[in-house]
Amino acid sequence: MATRRDFLKLGAGSALLLGAFGIASRYVGRSGPDDRREVLLAMIPAVLDGALPSAPEPRARATSAALAGVETTIAGLPPATQDELASLFLALAAAPSRLLLAGLAKPWREAGIDEVAAVLQGWRTHRLTLLQGAYQALHKLILGAAYADEARWADIGYPGPPRF
Repeated sequence: MATRRDFLKLGAGSALLLGAFGIASRYVGRSGPDDRREVLLAMIPAVLDGALPSAPEPRARATSAALAGVETTIAGLPPATQDELASLFLALAAAPSRLLLAGLAKPWREAGIDEVAAVLQGWRTHRLTLLQGAYQALHKLILGAAYADEARWADIGYPGPPRF
């Protein structure tokens, strides 16, 4: 049984690991916003698979709208949370840490929906709480942004909030 001390050690170690990857990736010419967009553009179709239009043009528009929603949501988060997410995206975008954390040798933009979905599913059930937390954060950000978009409500059968 894990103790509180074990949990704190794991949390501190995970924070150090993410911080180290974030700092290291900054020194190899990474761009935070570009890295975030690359990772999210790969993850959004995997998370929203089945809820996105199947035709290429509407699918691209819906993906872009979800990306914009996630960006807006991130901008509204506390600075400490924004920094943690920035470190996560930088770590996921840099090749060595992407391989270590996601098992992907190729960039996110080259990964298929099935590969990205497999990465996310692996994180969801991973023994490391760091990866479970990454899954939860990204999953909630993407779903929340997508379903908060009023333009999508009709597509998902949501009539909107009750009117008083």
